[in-house]
Amino acid sequence: MYKIHHKLIPLSRTICVLILDDVNGDVIADYIEETLAMNSDIATWNSVTDLRLHVGNVGPDAIRRMGVAMAKAMRGRPGGRAAVVSHNTGVRFLLNLSRLFIPGHDLRAFSDMRAAYAWASGQRIGCPDAEGGMPAEMAVAGWGRVAA
Repeated sequence: MYKIHHKLIPLSRTICVLILDDVNGDVIADYIEETLAMNSDIATWNSVTDLRLHVGNVGPDAIRRMGVAMAKAMRGRPGGRAAVVSHNTGVRFLLNLSRLFIPGHDLRAFSDMRAAYAWASGQRIGCPDAEGGMPAEMAVAGWGRVAA
């Protein structure tokens, strides 16, 4: 089973990332670097990161690596909105730290996936996915679980 999964929604220029279980910050940074190496343009897209089932540790060094990878891929272009969905109140501290290392994105914390997606993508809550709205399966925590 994969512990990190992403889905691209080109219509709204949004990437949704699911991070599960005990994945640590270095693994997340590796995943970001690999994903951006395949398509650097998504560094400027809006994003929704689903941490509802994440219990791993993400430290300052990993966040710094993520920032370096994002800056390299953005090449001076502006970033988008970045929503982080979590039921852990400590995620707000993590976002404040991230603002130091990942400039150019508007970072916000949410506890509701639908609200996070609507804000990040610029769509209204409940907008059909055919019009760029959140795919229905993403409302459930663990939406990206795929058997290995």
